[in-house]
Amino acid sequence: MLAGQSEGRQPRGSGLRETVTTLVGILSLLAVAVGLYITNKANRDQQKLAQQGQVTERFGTSINQLGSDNLDVRLGGVYALERLMNDASADEANIIEVLSAYIRDHTGNSATVTQATPSPAQSHPATDVQAALTVLGRRPDPGSHVRIDLTWANITGADLTDANLARADLRDADLTGVYLRSADLAGAALRNADLARAYLRSADLAGAYLRYDDLTDANLRSANLTGASLAGANLTGANLTGARWPLHVPVPQGWARDRDSGLLRRASNTP
Repeated sequence: MLAGQSEGRQPRGSGLRETVTTLVGILSLLAVAVGLYITNKANRDQQKLAQQGQVTERFGTSINQLGSDNLDVRLGGVYALERLMNDASADEANIIEVLSAYIRDHTGNSATVTQATPSPAQSHPATDVQAALTVLGRRPDPGSHVRIDLTWANITGADLTDANLARADLRDADLTGVYLRSADLAGAALRNADLARAYLRSADLAGAYLRYDDLTDANLRSANLTGASLAGANLTGANLTGARWPLHVPVPQGWARDRDSGLLRRASNTP
């Protein structure tokens, strides 16, 4: 019996070897897994660096294009920045600042203004400036805290149909005759802005004084405001002579609707 029982048992050394072999196998698998993780992370980091390098290169190339004397090259730079803004959301704020500065420098009241500044014979911005305005108006993340800064810009006659200019800084800007149908100007800063003859049908000016600034002293002479949302807009001191006022919105204090034309005029008891 003892001999038979001893024949059915495994030697102690054999069981220990199997345990050690199993542990070695597990440790080998863990080592392989850790190695793969480290390798993949290194590859991801390398890929991220490569992508950042590409973004930087694309950004620099686009900036160089904006400084070209060739209109087609400048247009290419504007639209290249738009593509970059969509591909690299982290750089959206920088691109907005660049395009805003480009518009200001090419249209504003400064000694640095280039040939793109509208002359008295021009009724609309230069092609590259219009393109930059269009790109800003359809930026991918309009809810961002970054504001478009077009202070003192002269964009007379620009087409900003459906443009999202919410919270844009347009103080002292010349928006004479600008086409702003269905544009979003909610919360925009428009103090002293010139909106004479601007087409604002269905534009959203709601709460234009709630954030940053208001419509105080804005020139809205002969502006078309039919259907515009003006809830809460502060129009203190604004020039509304000849403006086409929305029928569903009460006429501002000090102004009256002309019986014949329906356009606004100063009330008779207003100096």
